[in-house]
Amino acid sequence: MPNVLLSSFFTWLFVVQIINAQTDSLRKPLDIPLYLSGTFGELRTNHFHSGLDIKTNGEEGLPVYVVDDGYVYRIKITRNGYGKALYIKHSSGLISVYGHLQSFNDRIESYVKQKQYNKRQFEIELFPYAIELPVKKGEIVAYSGNTGGSSGPHLHFELRNILEHPVNPMHYGIRVKDTEKPVVQNVYVYPLGNRSEVNNSGKRVKLNLNRLNDSVYSANEILASGRIGFGVEAYDRQDKVFNRNGLYKIKVTVNGLQVYEHEMMEFSFANSKYVNAVIDYPHYIKYRRRIQKLWVEPYNKLEIYTQLVDDGSVKLEPGKVYQIAIELSDFDGNKVLVKFPVQAREYVKVPHPLPDKTPYYVDVKKHKRFRLPPWTLVFGPHTSFENFYLEAVADLTKLMLKNPMKPLQKSFIIKYPLSLIKPGLRPFAYIALYGKKKRTYYVYSIHKNDSINAYTKRFGNFVIRYDTIPPYIKPVNFKDYPDLTDYHYLRFKTGDKQSGIKSYNGYIDGEWILLEYDYKKRDLTYNFDDKKLKGDRHTLEVIVEDRLGNKGVYKTVFYRKE
Repeated sequence: MPNVLLSSFFTWLFVVQIINAQTDSLRKPLDIPLYLSGTFGELRTNHFHSGLDIKTNGEEGLPVYVVDDGYVYRIKITRNGYGKALYIKHSSGLISVYGHLQSFNDRIESYVKQKQYNKRQFEIELFPYAIELPVKKGEIVAYSGNTGGSSGPHLHFELRNILEHPVNPMHYGIRVKDTEKPVVQNVYVYPLGNRSEVNNSGKRVKLNLNRLNDSVYSANEILASGRIGFGVEAYDRQDKVFNRNGLYKIKVTVNGLQVYEHEMMEFSFANSKYVNAVIDYPHYIKYRRRIQKLWVEPYNKLEIYTQLVDDGSVKLEPGKVYQIAIELSDFDGNKVLVKFPVQAREYVKVPHPLPDKTPYYVDVKKHKRFRLPPWTLVFGPHTSFENFYLEAVADLTKLMLKNPMKPLQKSFIIKYPLSLIKPGLRPFAYIALYGKKKRTYYVYSIHKNDSINAYTKRFGNFVIRYDTIPPYIKPVNFKDYPDLTDYHYLRFKTGDKQSGIKSYNGYIDGEWILLEYDYKKRDLTYNFDDKKLKGDRHTLEVIVEDRLGNKGVYKTVFYRKE
């Protein structure tokens, strides 16, 4: 990774200042004090958080306001992800995004419902023309909710630039009160390379931190040789909240020279996967704790680095003393400093952990195919970030892949011949992964060229499973043959115990109706306001299909006077 040129940095700063000048009048998306449960650039599973998660006091239905004039240019509704999401393009070039919404305003809701009925599907992605849905700054465009992959009611608010890269909303005036300093949990020193060691160890060493005051920590001298890097476990908090949020900036200086700095200002979605290059991935897999590495791996393409000397690591010269300072900051400039000396010495030979060599060597640049009869594994080029040896054992019914503690950037393929499965069961066969408590989980599987092909980024124990059981459908707020004249909606519980739900459709008197699906609650809901019914007696049919083609069907007759 080349050094960041000062001229490029000042050019970037100038552009940011211009944009800030144009957009510092953005209004808040909610008319309540803003408290965050998630910050921009937070380390998440396999990605960086691309916006701000704004608390809604555990409530749904709060008015969501557009932050500036513009037009709705994209609407997306999915069962997971952002759930109901609105994308608004502004004259400044920015795009504002509002996710996990309960609903849209009447104008947008009507537009979306018409498209859903035209396409006969709940999950939908739309790109309106600029003249179709213009919006004014301060207009209520939606209501906050808990749809999609959220873990509780909140508003996911996001800004993207003209390249559609997520940018930090705090740079554009969306601010929260923050007088709290970051919290340092642990600091580590890593020997990097086979001729490096730290305190006579070829493994990372955790420092014993001494708190000098509320913003400065020290540690005892480290003895080391070769090339070393640093890692931190830390988080930030804002005023009046207890969430452990991500840091905005970390920098490292060595004898007064800044060798590393990253700042969470912008990144591209294409490179968000490199979050696994930023953390100590094996440590995360074992303990579910993230140590952030303060050097840059060769394959890391992230745009977050504002200062690097070489790759941010330190090559030690025997006999020299290196004064290390690690500074952690939040957006408001609250800082914590960790400082300690490193005494460099001649290399002391120590054991280094080496991978166990196996016949299954995954080369990041090559297409690799491994036969473990009757199973086959296929790794395409650049499936992984690094080369690794895979430990694999197979028999007729099970494939065991030991986690090599290496992150993947693409799925690999597991194949199993359909010829080994009884003909009557073949249509219902899929590949599953063993989880906790001996439960198995569906792995995306298709039948192709006489085999089951499963696509996954996970390792573990895989088996063949069969799904012959259709999804269940149970009415929640009514019974068979009811009078529903005074009902505003119908609600059903639905689910599938094996492969999971693929599609869902409803019909009244043979005409398609819109069923909204909440996968967290396993609810299907129909709103009677969607269409006026003719007559008093009606037939209702709900069909839910799983990923293996099994269909659950619920039928009844009901009465309703309009």
